[in-house]
Amino acid sequence: MAQIVRAFAPKADHEKCIGCGQCETYCPEGTVMLNDDRKPIFDYRYCKGCGVCANECPVDAIEMVKEGTQ
Repeated sequence: MAQIVRAFAPKADHEKCIGCGQCETYCPEGTVMLNDDRKPIFDYRYCKGCGVCANECPVDAIEMVKEGTQ
């Protein structure tokens, strides 16, 4: 399996998250899933770091951080 190379990765602030699911809906790679509390978790094995999840979050609960700091 090829390794994903990205400069940035998503990081969620579960305190700010309202559980709307926009991040999961709009992720083009399907790497965002919601846990039992409807908070986002990311499958970093396949995430390309595009930032769509962060852009679609209505409460800015997801930020793109430098790879390796998430």
